[in-house]
Amino acid sequence: MTNTQMKTIRRGAAVLLTLATIGLVACDTDELLEVDRPDLVIPDNIQGPKGAELYWAGALGQFAQAYSSGGGGQVVYAGMMTDEFHLSGTFPTRNQVDRREIDERNGTMLGQYRALHQARVGLKNAALFLQENLPGDSRIAEMKSLEGFTYIFFGENYCSGVPFGDTPPTGDVVQGTPKTTEEMFNTAVALFDEAAGATAGSSDMAYLAAVGKARALLNLGQYQAAAQAVASVPTDWEYLVRSKGGGDFGQRNAIYELNSSQRRWSLSDGEGGNGILFRTNTDPRVPWFHTPGKKGFDEETDLYEQLKYDSWDSDTPLANGIEARLIEAEAQLNAGDAAGMIATLNELRDRIGLAPLTDPGTQDGRVDLLFEERARWLFGTSHRLGDMRRLIRQYGRTQDQVFPTGDYFKGGSYGSDVNFPIPFEENENPNYREAGGKCLSRAA
Repeated sequence: MTNTQMKTIRRGAAVLLTLATIGLVACDTDELLEVDRPDLVIPDNIQGPKGAELYWAGALGQFAQAYSSGGGGQVVYAGMMTDEFHLSGTFPTRNQVDRREIDERNGTMLGQYRALHQARVGLKNAALFLQENLPGDSRIAEMKSLEGFTYIFFGENYCSGVPFGDTPPTGDVVQGTPKTTEEMFNTAVALFDEAAGATAGSSDMAYLAAVGKARALLNLGQYQAAAQAVASVPTDWEYLVRSKGGGDFGQRNAIYELNSSQRRWSLSDGEGGNGILFRTNTDPRVPWFHTPGKKGFDEETDLYEQLKYDSWDSDTPLANGIEARLIEAEAQLNAGDAAGMIATLNELRDRIGLAPLTDPGTQDGRVDLLFEERARWLFGTSHRLGDMRRLIRQYGRTQDQVFPTGDYFKGGSYGSDVNFPIPFEENENPNYREAGGKCLSRAA
């Protein structure tokens, strides 16, 4: 990360704390917001237990903006690069994401990159502040887990070689050095292990750390270890990233905002030939609606509205017990237990009244079946890009067998990107320049 970006992060993580977007917690934070300027916390005020709670609330807000609020977050842009959403707006920078041909000078993606780093550093500093002022508080585990998820998003959505700097609450900016994709996931695993040791008896925090660790292990191809990590997570458990419709743009659910409200993108269906038939083969996991004749912001593209998030107040799942069972199903697949995988998937389907699946009879067919079930259960939660990359990296597929390909509906053809590039601005970081000034690899 560059000096300029780190200075921006310092302002976001230690001074300008967004306090209104709150995660899944037991206590009421309204009283924390009763200050003269709730959007501005002077550094001298960040002291003691009350200051630690302010830091915690601000870090939750930053994570929400990087994940599913504000200008879109990882949920929206990962969904656009895959087969979940397609462009019905006019921004050229978003067009690049949708057609998988992203320039490293893309300003929209620079904003998303900065927001994710800003959240990462804010969460790390919040955990430090809580440890100092509220030792033994379960929110320390929450901050460490959410920091772990930022590394997961970098690993799943970005190319290899992202540099990770630091800005401690007090001290000089530390320039980041590039990490490989594997190193990003291993860093996430270590953070989830730290979180698991700091839950203070909170089952919610234990489950959050378990699902996060399992997701990182899945990305590393450690299927059985991933399944073991989530064995105790109840199927009906979930952790939500909160939205606030009455707040400003940065607090609203971005999937609803940019689909139903602003009409900037639309729900896809078999996009680019390889995409999931989200509309044709509809089911309750990806509800949608279309008003005949209703167009997107470009006044040309039919607008199909997803209904999983049906208001600005809709909260976004980050981790849940359904994902835990899907991880176990993938471990069964890779252990040669096809019957066990089908049974696990059918137990989930039975919960919402879906007809049972049958064994396709081939390993390729079982992989297709599992990943379509993942695509539907985990729709709109920034899982799909990581899954498509795993189909290439771990299951031997090629990018033109997995990603949308061929003619692009707004002109030209789909590109070959399978991840987000590192923004050109990172070249201000001498460590990044010395490593070549570009992604270490654009491969899956």
